[in-house]
Amino acid sequence: MVSTAKRTLEMRLLLGPDEAVPVAGRFSYRSDRPYEVEVAFISRGQTVATWLFARDLLLAGLYDEAGEGDVRVWPFRRPGEPRRVHIELSTDDSVCELSVRATELTAWLEQTAAIVPPGHEAGYLDMDAHLARLFAGKC
Repeated sequence: MVSTAKRTLEMRLLLGPDEAVPVAGRFSYRSDRPYEVEVAFISRGQTVATWLFARDLLLAGLYDEAGEGDVRVWPFRRPGEPRRVHIELSTDDSVCELSVRATELTAWLEQTAAIVPPGHEAGYLDMDAHLARLFAGKC
């Protein structure tokens, strides 16, 4: 049986030092894909982009800079404001930086840890099924 953790978090798309636009991020986690997190970015009720990246990246980014390449995550705090986590997503053409409240992201990550404890992902991964999908061209 597949267990899931889903939550839509209010995020900010950072346009400049003092300019941001609200964006919803629908965070999804599945026990049969224990290493990955899917985030669907929603604007005006429509999914505008979906990204997959490692759950470990978010966990590490709560406390320190994490990631290199396409996805980077780090904690951020302005004086007098709640702690946030910044997520930078890069493509060949552009870079976008988003921000989410650390308390909300932490609460969702705790839900994922209750499903698959960090460090125990390999015990939940059905490698034979994934290889069969790969060889069948369904990945």
